[in-house]
Amino acid sequence: MPGEAPEVGEASEEVKRLREENLYLRAELDNLRKLLEREVEEAGKRAAERLVLTMLTMYEEVERIYNHAQTADPETTLEGLRILVREMRRMLSENGIRAMEVIGKKFDPFIHEAVGFVEREDVDDDVIIAEVSKGYEFRGRVIKPPRVIVSRKSYQREANSCGG
Repeated sequence: MPGEAPEVGEASEEVKRLREENLYLRAELDNLRKLLEREVEEAGKRAAERLVLTMLTMYEEVERIYNHAQTADPETTLEGLRILVREMRRMLSENGIRAMEVIGKKFDPFIHEAVGFVEREDVDDDVIIAEVSKGYEFRGRVIKPPRVIVSRKSYQREANSCGG
């Protein structure tokens, strides 16, 4: 059919154009992906550098207080330590790190690490009654679980009261 040849030719040209456009878009997408990977890597490096710089600053402060403590009166040393602790808390807070408040909360083995149990009649079972070491969250995610002491009712008394 001689009348269809121009349409086939136009369709063939359109297919060719679409293939070229597809190749171009794929290359563009690949370039964007590589750029994004580089930017993420650089952002990670900058964050690590900021953390190292903060740690170096804190180290220098600890070293200064330590050296000063050799000859200073205890009250001056203690004041230096208070300032250092306050600065470290500020630095942690500014970086999204928060100490967890756990005393009186229900024990959750997915969040807390139980290091001991104490029988207590005045507290419900599985309530955190003491904190051995603090836990910390980073942007809402636990990065260091708190080590805690958990309450337990006296099972001997419960067995006796149940007729056991």
